[in-house]
Amino acid sequence: MKLLTFRIQGKMAHFRRYYSNSSALSYSIPPRTTIAGMIAGLLGYERDSYYKLFSLDQCKIALANLSSIKKETQKMNLLMIKDLKDFNGSKEHHSQTPTEFVMPQNIRTGILDYKLWFSHEDSKIMEHLQEVLSRYEIGYGSNGISLALGTAAQLGWVYYEGIQEGQEILSEQKVEISSVTPLRYIERLEMEAEESRQYRLVKEDIPLEFDTERRITKSGKGYMVINLLSKPIRATVQKHVIVDDGTKIIWME
Repeated sequence: MKLLTFRIQGKMAHFRRYYSNSSALSYSIPPRTTIAGMIAGLLGYERDSYYKLFSLDQCKIALANLSSIKKETQKMNLLMIKDLKDFNGSKEHHSQTPTEFVMPQNIRTGILDYKLWFSHEDSKIMEHLQEVLSRYEIGYGSNGISLALGTAAQLGWVYYEGIQEGQEILSEQKVEISSVTPLRYIERLEMEAEESRQYRLVKEDIPLEFDTERRITKSGKGYMVINLLSKPIRATVQKHVIVDDGTKIIWME
């Protein structure tokens, strides 16, 4: 199968958890729904027009965390915006909202770095995305949005890597997985005592797919195992994909 490989990078991110209320909590990684929105925005699709096009049965996405990350919470003084003139801060009702941010371990020298593998059953979409991502030697192309890691304040950028081939393996094997891994495909984590310092594993319930009304579908969320220290994990898994450079990944599904 043909894969497009690229990286989304930036200094800070905020991927708000869909159940957050008074506090704005963040996922550690961009959810699959967020990644689909980023790709659709780069391709120039209208808001809310692409959910069926990037459904789980048509589109495959895998993500790896390539930088060690942490989270910090800051209180944000949010404005009540109902009109253009409210941007000057004159409105009385400001909201102090604790907001969780994702950032590199060293904010001064590090960056967030997420690697993506993308495959779609429609070859025209693959060709279109390849053209957009490879449009410039420096920077990235877009037919719509400027890339942001969650919210407009967390601007990011894209680094296009190229085209790869992948082969899906549907048998249970013990392998080293570079990507975020769906919990339901893990039979056993193969972690030796001396390797424990290479792992800081978290489990997060990630949205995967919306219906046309922007609601999470019945099968549109799942628990993902994420290593915050950017190292691959060794596990016995039910299935995986081998990329032609030897990397082993699992789709977010």
